[in-house]
Amino acid sequence: ELIELARAGQAPAEPEDVRLDLVAEEAVERVRRNRPGVTFVTDLEESLVNGVPATIERAVGNLLDNATKWSPAAGRVEIRVRSGEVTVRDHGPGIDEADLPYVFDRFYRASSARGMPGSGLGLAIVRQVAEAHGGGVTAERAEGGGTRITLRLDGRG
Repeated sequence: ELIELARAGQAPAEPEDVRLDLVAEEAVERVRRNRPGVTFVTDLEESLVNGVPATIERAVGNLLDNATKWSPAAGRVEIRVRSGEVTVRDHGPGIDEADLPYVFDRFYRASSARGMPGSGLGLAIVRQVAEAHGGGVTAERAEGGGTRITLRLDGRG
């Protein structure tokens, strides 16, 4: 993950058309194998963006890994793709309000996350990918509990 962040200043691979819905579908299948107790609910509308496939795949995978890490054993993770956006919602404890402004900072680990595996780089990579593609990423507490993170790619690469 540190290498991914360090590469940000280097010349990126050439952008190409990427089906965001297919990237999300493949990422769900990879994560599902590692967390068989978590239920994944997908709502994937065809969405074409222009970007670097490997970095987009990494960002979507990081969002899903994060959501499953915070999901209870028999929890549910919802993934939605629409118009260049990927929204991932978990039903875990949610991010404390005080931590929300910092979750995309490098090495930031909320006090509730310090005993869990991770480096504090996964969501920083998501933000880096979003910005490299002219987009952004937001995190919010979801109504009814959990966290909702939306990755927006504007498609300019």
